[in-house]
Amino acid sequence: MSGETIKIEFELPQELFFNSRNFTQTLIKAEALKRIAATFYADGSLSLGKASQLANASKQDFLDFLASHNIPINYDVQELEKDLSTIKEFIEHENSL
Repeated sequence: MSGETIKIEFELPQELFFNSRNFTQTLIKAEALKRIAATFYADGSLSLGKASQLANASKQDFLDFLASHNIPINYDVQELEKDLSTIKEFIEHENSL
């Protein structure tokens, strides 16, 4: 993220956060940030790394959050091909030792 930020204040219905859980203001803010970050990640506006930064979460925690909300990870054919190529190179290197 560039370091420049904007501050947005808005009101949300309590039932979005108080469905049988006792949330504090801090937890509500954290949950809202994760949901916003997930939206930007899902539409491709943010990478996984940037979205997890926005959500103030580790990549693994953010991936867990996405999974728990049935949001698929952005992983296209080009990324798969790159990963497969990397694995192939690793295996070839290991076999040459």
